[in-house]
Amino acid sequence: MFSLILSFAILLPYCICNDITNQVFGKSIEGIIAAFGDFNSDELTDVFILKNNAKTVEILLGHDTEPLLRAGYNCTFENREITSVIPGDFDGDALMDVMVTLKSARKDSLDVLVNWGGTDHLNCTSEILLNTIGEPLVIDFNGDMILDLYGENDKGERCFWVFSDDRQKPQMIIQTDPNTKNFKNSSLTNRTPSLARLQIPHANAFLDLNKDYMADLFVQTVDHFEIWTGRTNELEDFDYHKKIELKLVGNDDYILGQSLFLDMELKGDQNLVLPVCFDKMCKNSTILVYENDHFWDLHVNFKDTQGNIWGFIPRSDDNPYSKVITARSGDFNMDGYPDLLVTLQTLSNEKRFQTFLLENVHCKVCNKPLKRTFEIQWYAIPLGNNTIAGTFYDFYQDGVLDVILIEKKGHTYRPLAFRNTLDYDANFVKVIVLTGLMNKNNSTAITPLGRKKRTYGTNLPGPRIEYYTITQEGDNQHGASSQLPQSAYFALQLPYTIFGLGRTPNFVDSLTVGLNNNSRTWTQLIPNSQMIVIPRPIRDPGQWKAQLFVTPSKLILMSVVALGGTCLVIMIIILGLYIKEKREDKKEKLMEANRFHFDAM
Repeated sequence: MFSLILSFAILLPYCICNDITNQVFGKSIEGIIAAFGDFNSDELTDVFILKNNAKTVEILLGHDTEPLLRAGYNCTFENREITSVIPGDFDGDALMDVMVTLKSARKDSLDVLVNWGGTDHLNCTSEILLNTIGEPLVIDFNGDMILDLYGENDKGERCFWVFSDDRQKPQMIIQTDPNTKNFKNSSLTNRTPSLARLQIPHANAFLDLNKDYMADLFVQTVDHFEIWTGRTNELEDFDYHKKIELKLVGNDDYILGQSLFLDMELKGDQNLVLPVCFDKMCKNSTILVYENDHFWDLHVNFKDTQGNIWGFIPRSDDNPYSKVITARSGDFNMDGYPDLLVTLQTLSNEKRFQTFLLENVHCKVCNKPLKRTFEIQWYAIPLGNNTIAGTFYDFYQDGVLDVILIEKKGHTYRPLAFRNTLDYDANFVKVIVLTGLMNKNNSTAITPLGRKKRTYGTNLPGPRIEYYTITQEGDNQHGASSQLPQSAYFALQLPYTIFGLGRTPNFVDSLTVGLNNNSRTWTQLIPNSQMIVIPRPIRDPGQWKAQLFVTPSKLILMSVVALGGTCLVIMIIILGLYIKEKREDKKEKLMEANRFHFDAM
């Protein structure tokens, strides 16, 4: 009986869940979730979807009343297929633009266009600005807060495409070869004959890996990974740091998934986490993590409670999400440790696809130095059947990550919404880092969170965010994350960071935001805060602004109710005693009036 109650208590946080598809999307909607971003600068995250057989990109604008996502602006490209969407500011006007890549006749070749954003419109265009091999990665190459791109040009050369404020074709800069003589002083226009070709599809990323608050470049080539550190001086480009090789002994048929970066064990690091199949059909799947210059197996158990074996889905062209094995991270249960959403398939003859939550738990069988692994919660997401992808999203702006699932029936794609209703009170800190750019011509309407609209730019890739706090047990807790490190191949990363603090009601001792080799620390933050960081001017962190919005937790509300109830009870008792005393006084006066006075005789 005790074990039954214990099992129910453990599963309870994952079983209280609601299907809120109608409340989120309203009437029936079809489409492929492609990206997230705050297009109209109202602090509500908008969703970019592909419709009409991927010929149309449409923005579902976020609202604070139901339906929470409503159809907004769109652009259609006749007879062209959109392969990816990258929201961001590519002209420095503090407004979000919408970059799309279109499939071309040549294999893996893509045409890149930018639909320039306005204050209340989207300028659709057919002008091709550049061509790439594979999907590009969005970065900020020169620290001007105008987004740039990294990838391969149509000659197979690794390039940076640097945008400016004139809306013209970007400047193409060939990546410097580390084997070139006088590498650091070499011309940025040198060709790169010895650099390995990029993997297609790749897992390139733009994030701070060496904790100097300068975003680095993580590159996946056809046979290894590379780390290029961001330069902390006035020079542009990146310095080659090291190569990471992954060779599975005795196996040449393995498949690497899309790498992702997360603070696996709350040490303030950005661990490289890699889904892997040991064979072409993914009959043997696992997850590796890179630690101390080695890849370690997390020994994830892919057997469900009924004895069925599951595995990752091999690469295919069946749908846009199956081009690469992708896991997406977020702290679902708010305990501080990032969890994963992964779509798996059964290995039996009757194939089934389902999206599962992989909880970050303490590991009992892992090799040192690892202390954490992932455990599949088979019944955490009851809407996961026949889904081909899943990602996190905060629908109600309450700091709790909900889930969006993509359901495929025939050739039709339909997003489903799932609300994460934890049955216990957990605290969080939500951080959004903007570009800090300003446009005085923009309107100044008040957003749902109380801030003036369109003031300090759009979402920015690459900042490092970290915090320190003390748990209820008195232990130090140190978490770190990067904002929007990846943008290609449906990475579906959110333009904000949510740190779960568990049930710790203490103040967050410090929170640090760093970018472009500058950083600022804020101390004694209230839990359940949503923090918007405006790094302006970028070279003077002392003047960076932070706007703080506090979301009352269930514990605070319950405390208010309890306090109010206690006061009410005390008031009733006092009132009762007062009435009782008044009655006794009245009775005593009546007795006094009716008493016979002998002194009067």
